[in-house]
Amino acid sequence: MPNCPFCSSNEVYDHLFTWRCKRCKNIWKEGEGPEQYAGCESPVPGPAPGRKKAEPLETRMENRLEIYLTRSGGKFCLATQPWQAGDISEELFRRYLQRCVKNRALAEEKDRYGRTWYRRPGTKK
Repeated sequence: MPNCPFCSSNEVYDHLFTWRCKRCKNIWKEGEGPEQYAGCESPVPGPAPGRKKAEPLETRMENRLEIYLTRSGGKFCLATQPWQAGDISEELFRRYLQRCVKNRALAEEKDRYGRTWYRRPGTKK
């Protein structure tokens, strides 16, 4: 009795000229393997067609920072712009901004209303 080509289980039985696996419930004929069933019945995940690998979190936060800076003319405040929900939470982005201020990649200043504004250190106020 052969092993299952999908999950390598030895719990295989013969039924109506096909082999069936009790563990993963796959059905195949003699000489067929998982490469023929990769899209429909295979429990083994393969790379999804047309799916791109996600950028690292640091790169996504840098891109969002650049979007905010270019959109508002080089100086922005999170309190004045609506937050767009996505793969980055607002709290995580705020911590990233604080890290940029600490590394002196961004300058932070408060206005008379208590709002925090961020800008690049070399730009005018």
